[in-house]
Amino acid sequence: MLNQVRTAILNVLNSANVGTFYKKERFSKNTQELKAMYAQGDVISGGYIRLKRRKRQNPYATRTTVAYTFDVVFLKSFVDDEDSQEHFENAIESLDDAFAGDPLLNDLVDDLDEGDDTGLILDDHSPVMFSGVLCHQARMRLTVNVSS
Repeated sequence: MLNQVRTAILNVLNSANVGTFYKKERFSKNTQELKAMYAQGDVISGGYIRLKRRKRQNPYATRTTVAYTFDVVFLKSFVDDEDSQEHFENAIESLDDAFAGDPLLNDLVDDLDEGDDTGLILDDHSPVMFSGVLCHQARMRLTVNVSS
């Protein structure tokens, strides 16, 4: 089930058309190769997901729910004279809107709830150096609940 959930999350992230998202953090010892993995033309725009937490609830009941929490990391080149921070924050909104448009991940999951919170949650937004490029970085999380 984990691979199906991961694929469904990636499909929604990539449907927002703000960059390319991967099922894992990509790495290369060569910074130019690493930069190319996340590039959209001349700029970095993309990210990855990582399973952060998995919790089985009600394991002795007739219906068991597994809650998966994923970290979602989004990077985009910093271009001050093009108001890149504003564009980046709008892209974060687009990502959240994509999940609002498919809250059950094509009927694969029960919901995207974490307590009273729902959908993609922004935890941190800050500038970082990535492959020698100053970038905006958003660290978000998404919890999905799957019953069986």
